[in-house]
Amino acid sequence: YLPKKCGYCGRYFLLEGGIFSDYCTRPVKDKEGKVCRDVGHRKKYADKVKNDPVWLTYSRAYKAHYARYMKKKMTQTEFQQWADFALDIREKVLNEEIGFEEYAEKIKV
Repeated sequence: YLPKKCGYCGRYFLLEGGIFSDYCTRPVKDKEGKVCRDVGHRKKYADKVKNDPVWLTYSRAYKAHYARYMKKKMTQTEFQQWADFALDIREKVLNEEIGFEEYAEKIKV
């Protein structure tokens, strides 16, 4: 057993053997039936998206393309091809191989 600080509530908890997590299993106030492990990852991703323009642009484009797929305006194959392309150019802009303006223009297509 190892003590670890919860990434959501900030309180310490014990990690059991074979289970590795950044979040504890304590109930979350104002969210009935949810524990830190249920909501911690989503909050961490939301914070990253809110604070990084690259991730914000990717998230908006992904949601737009997913909506097209759900409305049958895009096939599953087309959506998968776009998703692979989007991941590739997101990595390129994060590695500073391309500029943000070029990335923002390409990802919307």
